[in-house]
Amino acid sequence: MMATTDLKAIMREHQLMLNVCKDDDLSGDAKLFVLLAISLWSAPPADDPTIKRIGKPPRHSLRELAERSGHHSGMWWIQKVIRDDIPRYQHPVPDHRTCTAPMIRRDGECGKNAISSGVLYDPITGEGTWYGFCSRHRNHRDDWAIQQQNKEWDLNGRPSPPPNKGGVLRRYLKTDWDAYYKWAAPYATPLDGAKPATPPKPELRLIVGGE
Repeated sequence: MMATTDLKAIMREHQLMLNVCKDDDLSGDAKLFVLLAISLWSAPPADDPTIKRIGKPPRHSLRELAERSGHHSGMWWIQKVIRDDIPRYQHPVPDHRTCTAPMIRRDGECGKNAISSGVLYDPITGEGTWYGFCSRHRNHRDDWAIQQQNKEWDLNGRPSPPPNKGGVLRRYLKTDWDAYYKWAAPYATPLDGAKPATPPKPELRLIVGGE
């Protein structure tokens, strides 16, 4: 790593690190990965001073970062961070698998423990909706309808909505991410685009009034 006496470059890097720390879309491991990359690798490219440029994958540009990560299996840790950042669509998953059948005599869903569950995909958009049925509400008619709709989605080429997960590392690091994703997860197919940035949380400030 080369030190610099360029005050503007130092301030840019400092601000970049602050932005990383404040980004709620980055996990703790992802933040550590980006901060290490910023501190170890080259200066920001001239065309965009807000992001860092890193080398081509895989090992020769990652070995030092792996050694400084503090993880016993540093390269495996890096692969996991990159794998978790692959742009993808993730359908909603409930915290508890309960029956989603609508109730007739009251508003809302059944809510009992589900014995059968899965994801129902929109054949056109690919948007997924989680469903669950308890022993009372599960029936062959709904099972058949779900199978047919998901089959239609499959025959349509499994369309997908825009990604709502991943693609966050590229906000701060510029490189051939497709090559990194292929190295970290050869079986995965990244979607175009990235997760939209989560709006920053409002900052509360104490205002002291005068007399």
